[in-house]
Amino acid sequence: MKPFSKIFTCVAGWTGLLLLAAILANGCASADKPASASFAGVVISNHSPEQIRLATDTVFSQNGYLASGEQGGALVYEREATGREQREYAGFVGAHEGEKVDIRVRVRIENRDPSSNSYWLTCKAYAVCNPGQPVFETTTALFGFQSGPYQKLLDKVKGTVQLPAVTP
Repeated sequence: MKPFSKIFTCVAGWTGLLLLAAILANGCASADKPASASFAGVVISNHSPEQIRLATDTVFSQNGYLASGEQGGALVYEREATGREQREYAGFVGAHEGEKVDIRVRVRIENRDPSSNSYWLTCKAYAVCNPGQPVFETTTALFGFQSGPYQKLLDKVKGTVQLPAVTP
């Protein structure tokens, strides 16, 4: 019978090797995307940046976000955090004391290929505690595994911009 330590070492070695292979495989899949697309992104072709921006404004406003203008070349949208998000980022005490938490999304429209008129629409989301307070505002970037709802928003933008124009 093998001692427990030898079995544990063998299993831990294989687990580490599989984990490393998964990380490397995932990294290779996104090599053709801009760094900003590592959270959520779509490619939109045959539409102008202005059309993409209008569709983005529409989709985000329909989903409870307010446009906050532009910041560093990105469109900025914010919404109030849900109760769960408030507890997650402000903590139980902060949530109980009414600490304000917003979810801020920075959306970029980047030229993917000038010859084919295609653009990357990418976003990154942040939890912002005490928004608008210069000294106390803290920003926490959301992780990649939290990107699902934001990917769905970008997919909706792509679907919206590609709808045929309605003529009266």
